[in-house]
Amino acid sequence: MHHDVSNGRALAFHDNACHGEDAFVIRELTSQMALDAVLDGATARGGREASSHAAAMLREACVTGVDSLVAILDRANGELFRRGRGRFFLTTISVALKIDQELHVFSIGDSPVLLIRSGDIVPLTPAGRGQAFIGIANALGRHERLAYKTTHTRLQPNDCLALMTDGVLENVAPTELAVLVGEAASPEQAVSNLGRLLDLKRGQNKGRIDERTGFRHDDATAIFRYFR
Repeated sequence: MHHDVSNGRALAFHDNACHGEDAFVIRELTSQMALDAVLDGATARGGREASSHAAAMLREACVTGVDSLVAILDRANGELFRRGRGRFFLTTISVALKIDQELHVFSIGDSPVLLIRSGDIVPLTPAGRGQAFIGIANALGRHERLAYKTTHTRLQPNDCLALMTDGVLENVAPTELAVLVGEAASPEQAVSNLGRLLDLKRGQNKGRIDERTGFRHDDATAIFRYFR
């Protein structure tokens, strides 16, 4: 059965107090097209400049579909590589491009993207499936040729999309995020709930509920888009 899926609404949680190297982009391109991205610059490697520059390119570029998005990522990668030769000016980036019912996800590095559907968690990037990258093995600006992971899925009404940097997922397990989203009727509530949860974990020095670790201090950014 065909269901129209609107862009819904999106909002970002953004705490850049630790290193100042996270960035994010939220764009409503048309009534049926939306773009969301999170970026996490590499610490001590020009990460703040890299994430800010790539985010600015995504905000200003004309995005008409998958091919134009890939061209923008390729151009950003080339500019950062020429500037830092693969050693500096590096940033992870995960981008979700919604076109009608289709969601296209591109991942460079370890910023996870999850789809939360009726309480179930659908990982859309390797990092979301627990396949963490080691160090900066892959990042925008790391290699002369753009290298990325991509997937696409068909959206359903009432899906929720969550993009985040590792500063969130290092402290909040996917199951915790699913509960958080399920208890929130809007992206505003989800952002508020995430902020309170991170504050609580920080105060108690607790990390993910599925790991016996303390709280990990890092920049933390998350975008929640509710397709409702």
